[in-house]
Amino acid sequence: MGQLDNQPDNAENREQQAAADLLQSMTESIEGIETLRHSLMTQFTQEIERLQQEKAQLTEEIKTLHDQRQQHLTQQPELESEIAQALANQLQDLLSQRLKQLAQSSETLSLDQTVGNHQQTIQEVVASLDNTLRITFRTLQQDLNSYQSSISQQLSQMYSLQEQGSVILETLVNRLKAEMPPLSSTPEPRAQIPPAAPNHLTLPPPDPDGSSPPSHQGEIVTSASQSPLPVVEPTQFQRRPQKQSTGKQLVGLVLVLLSLLAIAFENVFVNIIFNATASAGVSAPVGGFWLPTLGNALLVLWSRMLVVVPMAAILSWGFYPGVWRDIQQVVRSRNWGLFGTLVCSGFSVFLSKVLLYWALGIIAPGVAVIIFFIYPIVLLLLSDRFNRWSHFIPFAIVIAGFVLTTLPSGSGELSPFGVTLASGSAIAFALHLMFMQNLAKQLHPMPILLLNLAIVLIFSALGVMISFPASWGLVYAPSLGSNLMISGLVLGGVTLISYVFNTMGMKRVGAASASVLGATLPVLTALLAWILIQSPLTVSQIVGMVLVTIGVAALSILTIVR
Repeated sequence: MGQLDNQPDNAENREQQAAADLLQSMTESIEGIETLRHSLMTQFTQEIERLQQEKAQLTEEIKTLHDQRQQHLTQQPELESEIAQALANQLQDLLSQRLKQLAQSSETLSLDQTVGNHQQTIQEVVASLDNTLRITFRTLQQDLNSYQSSISQQLSQMYSLQEQGSVILETLVNRLKAEMPPLSSTPEPRAQIPPAAPNHLTLPPPDPDGSSPPSHQGEIVTSASQSPLPVVEPTQFQRRPQKQSTGKQLVGLVLVLLSLLAIAFENVFVNIIFNATASAGVSAPVGGFWLPTLGNALLVLWSRMLVVVPMAAILSWGFYPGVWRDIQQVVRSRNWGLFGTLVCSGFSVFLSKVLLYWALGIIAPGVAVIIFFIYPIVLLLLSDRFNRWSHFIPFAIVIAGFVLTTLPSGSGELSPFGVTLASGSAIAFALHLMFMQNLAKQLHPMPILLLNLAIVLIFSALGVMISFPASWGLVYAPSLGSNLMISGLVLGGVTLISYVFNTMGMKRVGAASASVLGATLPVLTALLAWILIQSPLTVSQIVGMVLVTIGVAALSILTIVR
């Protein structure tokens, strides 16, 4: 019996020892990363100093060449006058010699012959002198032109080298700005600093429109015209970040929870729009404005986006003042690959929302959201990251929860069409997250969010304008105008509230904690549906909901640990 009593203690000691070893390993890894980052920053600083010295040297050489050119241009008239004076002196000496020879020969020649020979000799001397002067000046002009052309080429090369050095230096500075965490008086926790190019799978919680909320910590530098890199001493990168206060983290968790409650209310309200339900505290049935069809789902989504897009455009400037500048740069860049990724991302959000709204009109809100939460599994498979045994257990848990949720129950068989719609919504949302991971490397999340909202509005408006078959149930009568307006205002307002709370909460607790807490959305939706519209779940569906929540939370934790 004593040995049996000691077995739990030994197991507990082994677990504590394993946890301590794991903590020590993580601490050593973090310290190694800090050392590596400090080494890289030191090398980058030295490289910048070297480039600045070369730039200063190039500038000094250009200035010297400018001075030499000005000096030669200044001395050119003096050289020409000296050459002319030398030629004049040479001509004078030559004429004097000729005159002396003529004077000596005049004694033996007649006067007429002397005069004729003298004139002929003078003409020959003048012609020879003229040819000599022409040849000399032509040669001098060619030398000057050649020298001037050589100086111009050297100056052009110096200017080109200076521009190349400036571009290299500016590119290096911008790369350092993109890889450096933002400096503040109170450093952020270590887990909050994202890498410049993430190489692992992330499982963000689904916000109202599927885009990761903006965070200045993840801002990507997209323009070389931004402010220069601040000069920072290397010792500032050696300081360990301080932990956030417990009160700040608690407030952040509450804000994220309120954001999730707003999303859950949106799902329940969409179900009320398509189904007349006896709500709590109301005697008469509420809702059932339209039939749950594709056309009506498009109509509801369009009314919601009419409220969300302009309000989000106004609120976005408060969270990220450079949002419109980034959008203008995207439009002017004419980067068709970026445009195509943005359109695919926005269309994936649009398709996911339409299918989810359609499914919410056919099956219970809690069941629809549980099925929708298979999107992390789809994302895991699409990203080709399902190669670790640690992923197998949460993968199996989520699949088991999905199967239990969709099993036939005694209260009535679940609509296979509704299950298909919710599953399609999850697949479309996973595709959107794949596109988002590519976009996040090039743009700040805020312009991505606004562009996605605009694309969803455009596609939903096009969907409303298309003439669908009568069997699809798109009927818009004037008497339903007030219901459509109220639906759009409620859904748009709830979406904006969820977006604001989610953004403020993630700034306090970070995306990691928000991702784990986001796994509780199926529970919150089912609970809110039970309270507001008396929509209970069966025992198998409750077990499936718990399994899906645990599996998604486990995947989020594994992502954080990696």
